[in-house]
Amino acid sequence: MDNLHSFFPILTELSLRAGAIVRRYYNSHFDVEHKEDDSPVTQADQEVELFLRDSLEKHFPTYSILGEEFGETRKSSAYRWIIDPIDGTKSFVMRTPLFGTMIALERDGLPVLGSIYFPIQDQLLIGSAETGTFLNGERCWVSQTAELSQATMIITDPRVLIAAAGNDQLVELSQKVRLVRGFGDCYGYFLVASGLADVMIDPGALKYYDVAPMPPILQGAGGVFSTFKGDLDFSTGQGIATNRLLHGQILAAFNQSR
Repeated sequence: MDNLHSFFPILTELSLRAGAIVRRYYNSHFDVEHKEDDSPVTQADQEVELFLRDSLEKHFPTYSILGEEFGETRKSSAYRWIIDPIDGTKSFVMRTPLFGTMIALERDGLPVLGSIYFPIQDQLLIGSAETGTFLNGERCWVSQTAELSQATMIITDPRVLIAAAGNDQLVELSQKVRLVRGFGDCYGYFLVASGLADVMIDPGALKYYDVAPMPPILQGAGGVFSTFKGDLDFSTGQGIATNRLLHGQILAAFNQSR
């Protein structure tokens, strides 16, 4: 299945069905536990991932699967699914509807297709460099903002804008843009890919399943996702999503000599 567009129907179906599971928990009581890294996990995270793993296994039995909650199932195929059942679990626990279910597809070790479904807003973002990126079936694009002074920047955690060791360049960048908002997690990347914001930045706490869908989604929308060095070294935990007009300016801000 080298035609990435052929994956759209099944990703759409599974995302919508996963969203129904999330909404069932969102509107009721659920327990919250904490993993070894102190990040929260709920019954909804686990049930959604088990549903997606089982469904993807049935549709694509030779593909490997890596999920946040239940690890990796290795197969012999060049393809691997990456699952983050609820990206933004802290928002989910707070009943703040800015979380999403994310699925990415790797081919030969590189993410080539990504989807994010926001179950409370019923918004599905899906795309790749090959197919373009679509929001609820309509093609979407990053903004054409060309100057940092006119840009809207999104961050996940506003504490990174407090002057401290390692924060200096991000604090300076925040003072150059027009507006900063802390919508965070996958919702910030959604805003950039759909042209509603100009820059999304995570400075260093990302896991691979947090960002695997972002490079193809941003590429398909005419934008770019990278680390602060401009590459795709996912081990850094860094993420910048923006349009191509601003990307070089942002990299320069982070890599200027002091």
